[in-house]
Amino acid sequence: MTWLMVGLGLAIVVVSLLGGVLPLATVLTHTRLQVYLSLAAGTMLGASFFHMLPEAVELGSPDVLRTAAIGLLTLFFLERFFSFHHHETGENDPHEGHNLAHGQSLNWGAAAVGLAVHTLISGVALASAASADLARGPTLGAGTIGVFLATLLHKPADALTIVSLMLRAGVSRPITHLVNFAFSLMVPVGMLLFWVGSHWLGEGGSVSLTAHALAFSAGTFLCIALSDLLPELQFHTHDRIKLSVALLAGFVLMGSTAAWEDTSHAHRGDSNGKPNQ
Repeated sequence: MTWLMVGLGLAIVVVSLLGGVLPLATVLTHTRLQVYLSLAAGTMLGASFFHMLPEAVELGSPDVLRTAAIGLLTLFFLERFFSFHHHETGENDPHEGHNLAHGQSLNWGAAAVGLAVHTLISGVALASAASADLARGPTLGAGTIGVFLATLLHKPADALTIVSLMLRAGVSRPITHLVNFAFSLMVPVGMLLFWVGSHWLGEGGSVSLTAHALAFSAGTFLCIALSDLLPELQFHTHDRIKLSVALLAGFVLMGSTAAWEDTSHAHRGDSNGKPNQ
């Protein structure tokens, strides 16, 4: 099981690195980027509502939903003061003037710090989802897969932001690659931090930590998804169909994994709500 989690973490590292290479290899138009972001946002919304929040309540109580609100507000204020959650596009796209005006005011260092924080939280989300699955049985389930897919789809866009801002600021390519590599490691670091905290707290504290970590992470996922989606409502009336389809595709994907999870629960039987030894 440990090796499977290592494999999931490495997969996210690889796609994050590839996302950082995109601005060096090709020009990604704003419309194409927004279709991709709509798909990724749909998976993050779905992962929050179909997996993370139900798992958190099941392991803890409805009170953990307050932690979700704290997670959403935490990331909101990080974004307000760091202005980091912005995705750069190619400079030749005629529909991106609003993004470029905002993007040129961003500092790549602040963006890197802010994105690193919420990427650490993504690592905590993945590890806590795995812990919740292991509380019911010896194998990882759809909750872990759902959070993994949502993270896998969104991380390249974050790496794209950092690298694009660094290139626009005139940072050398070796330094840009080094920063991108360090950023790609944030998910595994977040996973490691969760596991260390979980083992330090022991069995009883581990269940509570998992519930609250899932709820907090769900709140951050909701904030990330909405910050990608809501600003585009006024700019993409001409692309509303394709963007809506992409959003629903991501959301339905998470709903499908939740249906599979319900089936797997029936096969795995009752759980006592505590992690396996």
